[in-house]
Amino acid sequence: MIRAFIALPVEEAARAALRKVIDELRPVGMGAKQSVRWVERDNIHLTLKFLNTIDEQQVKRVTGAMDSLKGMKAFRIELHTIGAFPSLARPRVLWIGIEQQEQVKALFDKLEVSIHDLNGEDRPFTAHITIGRVNGAVDNQGLEKIIKVWDDILISSSFVDRVVLFQSILGSKGAVYRPLYTVDLNKEAL
Repeated sequence: MIRAFIALPVEEAARAALRKVIDELRPVGMGAKQSVRWVERDNIHLTLKFLNTIDEQQVKRVTGAMDSLKGMKAFRIELHTIGAFPSLARPRVLWIGIEQQEQVKALFDKLEVSIHDLNGEDRPFTAHITIGRVNGAVDNQGLEKIIKVWDDILISSSFVDRVVLFQSILGSKGAVYRPLYTVDLNKEAL
């Protein structure tokens, strides 16, 4: 059994830009000791589907579903806006929004046809990049102030040219993501 998810990798330049945003946000989580667990630079990605724990048979099913994405066009995403789930008043997840929702959702929808039942989540899909997980008190006023500064500003962009099945290996120093399977998107169609 492995803990796994399907994601869109983010280019290095975009990850560097997101680290700058995280560095600016970092003080809002310092009220309680480490009240926000920030995503490490190398782990920044856009999750299409969290699969939770799957077995070898399910891995084959997932890779088969991913093969259906072959031929879909590669595209560029723009990273805009900082937000929080479920809300800014009670943040649990801090995220960066994506402009190209339709293209990302098209990938998700194509996968969902075959593997909709694998993780048991029944939430609507919202394309975003998680940058932090809140596990304590945060400075909500500071958070809202910083979010307003970044409102409607292009943080970065990233070329999306592949979809990857990652294994998430949890450890004492955080998660390590190991690519298990990759499907390249069609770059020639651009």
